[in-house]
Amino acid sequence: MLGGNERTDKLTAPNMNSPILVTGASQRVGLALALELAQAGHTVVSASRSLQPQSAHPNIVQFQADLCQAADRQALIDYLQGHYDGLRAIIHNASLWLDDGLANLDTMFRLHVEAPYHLNLALGEMLGKAGSVGKADIIHICDETSSRGSKSHIGYAATKAALQNMVLSFAEKYAPKVHVNGILPGLLILKEGGDEAYRQQTLKKALLEFEPGAGPLIETVKYLLESQYSTGSQVVINGGRHLKNRMT
Repeated sequence: MLGGNERTDKLTAPNMNSPILVTGASQRVGLALALELAQAGHTVVSASRSLQPQSAHPNIVQFQADLCQAADRQALIDYLQGHYDGLRAIIHNASLWLDDGLANLDTMFRLHVEAPYHLNLALGEMLGKAGSVGKADIIHICDETSSRGSKSHIGYAATKAALQNMVLSFAEKYAPKVHVNGILPGLLILKEGGDEAYRQQTLKKALLEFEPGAGPLIETVKYLLESQYSTGSQVVINGGRHLKNRMT
């Protein structure tokens, strides 16, 4: 399951033997986040279903795992415990936006709820060995629909709501050494293949009518990694979409 990119050298970077684990980091926002953290000097373990050449960076270790599967998660846990002294952070970014239906609900539950729950519990001791910065972080990438629901994607919103709720429980469980926070993004990158009508209709759902890209999420992750007084919190980055909905 491990991609052929194991690192044996020591980085002159923050917590060189305490990497940041980022799930779902092989494409789109997750990939941009992993590359940004790697460029900043962090060792990043990227856990995704597939290995991607665009993820190649000397500070990124790619680990192939289907996080819906308990065996794959355990392999990832074993790898981290066997290769590193501690963990600087876990960023739960892996996500699937699937249509409603029992099979899809089960898949999204395993990825959005079961996987973060399993990893947070199993890696808590490693997070407690944060090192020089004095704390470690767990960041749950939820969704703005997790606090308001979605009639067209009920299962997605519900499983993201469970992920959001776990922020509170794990923040209390791991305080004060580990800070646990959530990020609730709205639409950051438009889906591929959409026409101009889709683009305009989608952008008009927010007060800030533009496609921001990965930047807002990366900025928020950086803030939380640096923050010394935030835990159990939720940061919404949706361009004011919740207010636009209220106005209409």
